[in-house]
Amino acid sequence: MKLVKCVIVGFGGYRQKEFTFEAGNQLLFGPNEIGKSTLYQFIQTMLFGFPARRGRQKDYTPKDGAAFGGKLWLTVPGYGEVLIERYKQVDRGRAKVVIGDTTGDEKLLKQLLKGLTPQLFTEVFTFQQEQLSQLEHLQENELQQALVSLGITGSRQLMATSQRYQNDNQRRFKPRGQRLPVNEQLVQWKQLNQQIREKEALEATVQQRFSQQKQAQEQLQSLRKQLQQAQKEQLRLKEQALHWDRYEEWQQLQHLLQKEEGQSTAGGPLTGAQQRQLQELYQEYQGLTQQLAVVDQDYHQAKEAEVVTPQYEFYLQHEQLIKDLLKKQVAGVRLTDGFQQDLQRQQDLLDSVAALEESYGWQVDAATEVDLSALDQLVTDLQTTQAEISRAQLRQEWLATQPELGAEAADGEVTVDAPARSRLAYQRGARGLSLTPLSLSIGAALLFLLAGILIFPNQKALFGVLAIICGLAGSWLYYHKRQQQALQEVLKAEDGPPPIAHKQTAGSPAAPLKDPIQENDALLTALQSRQTQQVQQLNQLLPMKDPEKILQDPFSYQQDYQQYQKLLQELETVTASLQKTDQAYGEMAASFDFSSNWLPLAELDLLARFEYLQQFDQKMSRQKQLHSQQQTTLLADQRQKLVAQQSRLSEKAEAILVATDTASLGEIPQRLQQVQQTESQQQRLEELTKTIGPLYPNRPTYQELNQATATNQQHVRQLQQEEGTLMETVQRQRLELEVLQKDGTLDELRQQQAQLETGLFAELVEWGGKKTAQATLTDLATDLSQQQLPQLLQVAGQYLEILTAGRYDQLGFSEGFLTVEGVNHARLSIHELSTGTKDQVIMAIRFGYLQLQKNRQLTPVIIDDGWLNYDSQRKKQLARLLAHFSENYQVICLSSDQEMVSYYQELQQPVVDLRQVG
Repeated sequence: MKLVKCVIVGFGGYRQKEFTFEAGNQLLFGPNEIGKSTLYQFIQTMLFGFPARRGRQKDYTPKDGAAFGGKLWLTVPGYGEVLIERYKQVDRGRAKVVIGDTTGDEKLLKQLLKGLTPQLFTEVFTFQQEQLSQLEHLQENELQQALVSLGITGSRQLMATSQRYQNDNQRRFKPRGQRLPVNEQLVQWKQLNQQIREKEALEATVQQRFSQQKQAQEQLQSLRKQLQQAQKEQLRLKEQALHWDRYEEWQQLQHLLQKEEGQSTAGGPLTGAQQRQLQELYQEYQGLTQQLAVVDQDYHQAKEAEVVTPQYEFYLQHEQLIKDLLKKQVAGVRLTDGFQQDLQRQQDLLDSVAALEESYGWQVDAATEVDLSALDQLVTDLQTTQAEISRAQLRQEWLATQPELGAEAADGEVTVDAPARSRLAYQRGARGLSLTPLSLSIGAALLFLLAGILIFPNQKALFGVLAIICGLAGSWLYYHKRQQQALQEVLKAEDGPPPIAHKQTAGSPAAPLKDPIQENDALLTALQSRQTQQVQQLNQLLPMKDPEKILQDPFSYQQDYQQYQKLLQELETVTASLQKTDQAYGEMAASFDFSSNWLPLAELDLLARFEYLQQFDQKMSRQKQLHSQQQTTLLADQRQKLVAQQSRLSEKAEAILVATDTASLGEIPQRLQQVQQTESQQQRLEELTKTIGPLYPNRPTYQELNQATATNQQHVRQLQQEEGTLMETVQRQRLELEVLQKDGTLDELRQQQAQLETGLFAELVEWGGKKTAQATLTDLATDLSQQQLPQLLQVAGQYLEILTAGRYDQLGFSEGFLTVEGVNHARLSIHELSTGTKDQVIMAIRFGYLQLQKNRQLTPVIIDDGWLNYDSQRKKQLARLLAHFSENYQVICLSSDQEMVSYYQELQQPVVDLRQVG
């Protein structure tokens, strides 16, 4: 990671300042108080956030109200150029990270820093004089440990934690301690234990009682075991009785299989060729599945470096399925419209059928069994009978208006032309009715109205009533006349009324004369009787709630029933179509189930699901275009191809799967295993042998089972009685012990002992845990020293040779102390060196550690005046070291030392004057 540029909007004394950094070594020069430390704090703030204000710590908040924060550009391997923008007042000081077109937050920043913390940044990658000078005041052993810890881990955390655990344990317990918590509890426990032993020695009688009670309890426990065994046996016998039917079935199956022994059983349901074909298909399917698993693993490893939402990941896995489903959208619309039309048609038919059933009282089951031809014939006959009854009734009315016929019949003589006389009488009657009573009544009503209005206006109400009476009378007379005319027209249509009597010819015997009215009445009675029989036959053929309703309109009844039959047939057809459409609708709706965990489609209908899925596909397609060059997208495409190959394999295997009754390729092993199960009786026998066989080891009969049950129940009752007696004995002994122990001193001492032991155990567990942690941390620091220290000392020796101009070139240990060795092979310990040389040793170790970690390069190396104890020669050698070290690291030096500027210029290294930064 290397810094590129920073723009300080407001931080300390800086306002709208821009700093550009070189990729290698550079010196940012300026006098004191110009803001070198402020620039360092700004870089640290941009990387790790605004620090919390503590006590007298310097506050860099702008006093003039300017925005507190700015921007920092840096390059990160694998990501390119990264922009970090952070303002105290924006989003609570959280960072905004921009990488190309991608924008992230603190989570992405932590990923870019790869575990770098503020403490590690301060103690390892920055050099300040305070960090170097504070090691000067340590003792020799502490200095040794600090240097080792700094060289290996970059901090003294392991050493400090180990020492903290040791100090904490010493505050709890020491072998010869007096007032420490664990020592005091151990003394209390010893004293309490001594008191308990003394109290137990004085209670020999109590111990004897305890012994007796223990013996009685052992007897009770033994008796309860026997009772438990007996009850267990009773439960087993009850379970045998409960499963007796399955036991008999098991015996019958065994007997049946013994009869079939020696006979060849039927082969499996699949042929050998089918089994081999299924095995080959499954091997190919398994290969594709394994490839798909490898691609999924690569995909999950690759997506750690990308920001892919779970919803987009779901889309990539099911993209082809979603697009195939969207192709069915038109079919879904047609299916929905067809379903709605069939549903509406079904409701209309149900309403029409219900109206006819309500009107006639028909039932669907009864109506479907009626003979339509017989029903039509009965309705036709009934219509004929009704027509004849109507003619007879009209003839009866006409005869009642002809009194002359009765008189002539009584005299025994009728003229020869009886029909002519009848027509003459009819004409007379018609002429008698030719007067217009309606005209007369209307005229009288008009006269009354005019008289009431013009002549007698005070009595116009009375004259109005008289006019209404005249109008009603005339209307009734007119209606009666029209009835008579209609009757005569009907008789004319039938060629006149039937003959009343015949004239007696000369010489012929006298024929008895019949009364025409009586003859017509007899005919009418016979027709009505036949009508009643026809209605009863029709009601027997098709029952209805009101049979007399047929007489009102037989033709309408016949038309309604035929319409009723058509409606039932059409309703059956529509219902079948609706069920088929509903099944197809459900299957199409179920095709959306794969997205139930990702898309809210459960409460939507089919059309809304298609619309939502189409919007989701458009959104994810745009996102896929943005990720088309990413590795996860390529892996997702590869996965889709493998899924498509699986789909084609499924289509290829569909015929053999259907032929072998196999649900899917994944169930082929189960299907091949099921082939071996050829006999259902053998399967049932194996199941019963496993479940029923252990339950009936002795193969008892039903009588033996009943006898064993009765015997065991008697034994259980006897044991229960003995248990009750023994429990009374134990209870009595317990009461006697309570009397002997009524003071409760021993119990209280034991309770105190238990409580003390609990607390002491917790203290010892915590003490032992910290003791173990201390030893572990110490061993870890030692192991790290032994593993990396030789390499660290070798590289640090090379840097020490540059810093000391070849005077010292090796670092080592002698009797546990750090030593340096020069060209004259003189070995000196660290405390024998001067202050400046000590700083050089410490800086060489720090640079050596960074050199060992060059492959990580978490951040640049920042040095803030870390050479105060150096003379001119040492400064010059430090400048050479920094120029050499910058080949692998970006080095940023912050200094107010003018002499250091000259050395940088001599070595042709970049120097930036902070006074000239705009």
